[in-house]
Amino acid sequence: MEPRKDLSGKVVMVTGASSGIGLEFCLDLAKAGCSIIAAARRIDRLDSLCNDINSEGIRRAFTLELDVMSNGATIKGAVQRAWDAFGRINVLINNAGIRGSGGGSVINISSVSGLNRVLVPGGLAYASSKMALDMLTRMMALELGVHNIRVNSIAPGVYKSHITESLMQKEGFNNVILRTVPLRYLGMTDPALTSLVKYLIHDSSEYVSGNIFIVDSGGTLTGVPIFSSL
Repeated sequence: MEPRKDLSGKVVMVTGASSGIGLEFCLDLAKAGCSIIAAARRIDRLDSLCNDINSEGIRRAFTLELDVMSNGATIKGAVQRAWDAFGRINVLINNAGIRGSGGGSVINISSVSGLNRVLVPGGLAYASSKMALDMLTRMMALELGVHNIRVNSIAPGVYKSHITESLMQKEGFNNVILRTVPLRYLGMTDPALTSLVKYLIHDSSEYVSGNIFIVDSGGTLTGVPIFSSL
């Protein structure tokens, strides 16, 4: 297996794992050899996901019911259960600490909406939260580096998915892409995002911390929001 595709021995906790990007990360990282702690509120979907990963008879995925809006004590208990599942957590994709494992990688999933390249009316709360997440990423990288914990953020643009399906079916959407996106196409989360996640998990990224990785086919370089033309 190619470097960065073999991540055997890594234990990865993914929040928001019951659907969308989080679910795709779980499936892709399991194929790369990771043990998965899949966390979300919708336990039925998590069970289905983990059953798929564990279908070969080897327990490599653990279901964790977790609402990130819960109180501190509840979240602390959930993280402890996650830790106990495999005895450690090497990587977190979104929100928790991993100080006790001797170091690791935290990957926050942000958005191009949090950048100051483009601003879209109606996105006050969402854009502000993503901008705050990017600053949190930098401060975590600054303060957790002494514990050998790397912290980075990925800011995806628009991707082909079931969530954006209705948007992409709008009349003229492809013409907008051809005019505003430098690479002239929108990618899929796999491999565009999953490959970057695997790099940030792999030891070859041991000197990479405090970065916001923009993955959007260059779409925000023009400063014109795709949505403004629809």
